[in-house]
Amino acid sequence: MEKSFIEKVVNIKAPVENVWRVFTEPAITRKIGGEYITDWQKGSSLNWKGTDGKIQTHGVILQIEPRKLLRHNLLSSDKQRRIMSVITYRFHQVNQLTTVYAREEFNSPLQDSEYTEAVQGWDKALSAVKETAESLQPL
Repeated sequence: MEKSFIEKVVNIKAPVENVWRVFTEPAITRKIGGEYITDWQKGSSLNWKGTDGKIQTHGVILQIEPRKLLRHNLLSSDKQRRIMSVITYRFHQVNQLTTVYAREEFNSPLQDSEYTEAVQGWDKALSAVKETAESLQPL
């Protein structure tokens, strides 16, 4: 069965500022395996550089509202730079609990094995965001 999107929700016992820092501050982001290379402006490139120094993903920021919303696409690594998917993160804080809603919409549906692998990647990434954000001291 083909799957065209993944949706995940994670509750993080930390203020939204700390969760946002996990995405945007390279010194913190490196703790989860790399860093985003960007200026955090709409229309700017958004690349993920692993701790090995190699660019692993390419994309463009489609929409950004600090501490509320980040939407970007992921582009293929070939010369055509086709849009592979669009990822949206929404951040919502109540008291000291931040909920992150994550959704990845694929341009081409994934087969079951690809989908399972993608879900596992999301689970691992969001778990690392949660653990890292909860370990930070509030600003």
